[in-house]
Amino acid sequence: MSDIDKTPSAPPENDTAKADVRVRPYAPFPRFAEWLNAAPELATFDEYSAQLSELRASAGVEALQQAVEVATRWAAIDTGAIEGLYEVERGFTITMAVSGAILENIHAIKGEAVARSVEDALSAYEFVLDVATQARPITEVWIRELHAKICRSQGYYTVSTAVGPQEHELEKGKYKVYPNSPYNFDAAEVHSYAAPEMTPPEMARLVSELRSDEFVNAHPVVQAAYAHYAFVCIHPFPDGNGRVSRALASAFLYRSPGMPLVVFADQKSGYISALEAADLGQYGAFVRFISERAIDTVGMIRESIASASTPSVLTQLAQLDAMSTGRGGLPHKELDAVAVRLLEQFAASADKVMAEQFQSTPVTPGVARSSGYGQLLREGYRLIPGNPLAVFLQLNIAEPAQGQVSRVFFVLVAKPDVEGPDFIIGRDPAFATEVFLREVHPVISGALAYRLDALVEANVREMMAELMTLVQRGLTNQGYAV
Repeated sequence: MSDIDKTPSAPPENDTAKADVRVRPYAPFPRFAEWLNAAPELATFDEYSAQLSELRASAGVEALQQAVEVATRWAAIDTGAIEGLYEVERGFTITMAVSGAILENIHAIKGEAVARSVEDALSAYEFVLDVATQARPITEVWIRELHAKICRSQGYYTVSTAVGPQEHELEKGKYKVYPNSPYNFDAAEVHSYAAPEMTPPEMARLVSELRSDEFVNAHPVVQAAYAHYAFVCIHPFPDGNGRVSRALASAFLYRSPGMPLVVFADQKSGYISALEAADLGQYGAFVRFISERAIDTVGMIRESIASASTPSVLTQLAQLDAMSTGRGGLPHKELDAVAVRLLEQFAASADKVMAEQFQSTPVTPGVARSSGYGQLLREGYRLIPGNPLAVFLQLNIAEPAQGQVSRVFFVLVAKPDVEGPDFIIGRDPAFATEVFLREVHPVISGALAYRLDALVEANVREMMAELMTLVQRGLTNQGYAV
């Protein structure tokens, strides 16, 4: 059993009930050799363990380290939830562990007490990782320090007595001075842990087992399961034993394959069942439970690395939004519509100028709107996709002074990251004028309308000069002029 069972230590007070209460005496934890003989086949775990080595080679040491750090947060967040210190859902744990920003603001989400408990657990797991990576031996002093770290912010614990619950100050890193054996109401039974006077010699025996050659050379899952189970059989501290046991077990899994023991709060029922099976001598059940949790963790680390290699959906959605947005934060399609409106305004200016300039003259003006034409004139600018609109200006004169001059205008749209004006009115094969988005969106400004009129006027004058040259040449060739 572990302190995940929070039933009171004392049985009911009335005499009738007391007569029916069974007290299961303390059963000293088994020697490691006995535990080792009951260990199940762990080939599946070994296959998954090898995957971590492969990930270290394929994804890189840094990527694997980051994924293991996330797994450590899973363990640290849920270790307190298993004890009932607070409640979390697995989805919340996963999200918080992955997002450092959310973890930093856990106090605002779950309250200061939860934030302190999680912070203590994270500090304790760092302490465990340190002893694991440096291959330092497990000692009683180290276990006491581990308890002090993981319970650092806990001020009190509840002792259940025949006269009711009593609050006692929790002395960190000190073995219990009062019995802490829980009473199971459903079974009407007291499950006895080591008595206070038995705790020091039992802890010394545990450390001796953990430092034996047989233990040191054993499979890491068997090591983790044994250390966890033996520790909770003793239950050496007044409170926090479950948290310490899971951190202690993590020391051996950190060494190989390189990750903590992760037990989620929603696995509590199976966790208790495996511990109770071990109480009945079925040690393999608890080894199997630890192995399955380790296999699950390897799988989650593997998927975490795979996910990290690709940007998150939110990141990609932000990228998609940026890709779909043009100048001024407008979607590309809307920007294209603005460009079309700009060219329509240019065409309207051409209609007006042509009508004003060529009334009752031998020159026939023309303004035509067409599609399927355009030429890219400047790097970093694009045409309107599909069938870009173009405006043709023409001046025609009939025989004998026959001639025709035409110019075509179209709009280029600036790409998002290009410095310069938002639009360019291009004139094949030359540059016409620059236009900024503010001049045409949300409405055509009066200044732009004036500039477009002037642009058309200037081009029509140039076209008229070209037409005059053609007429002169034509008339000369026909003998009408010298």
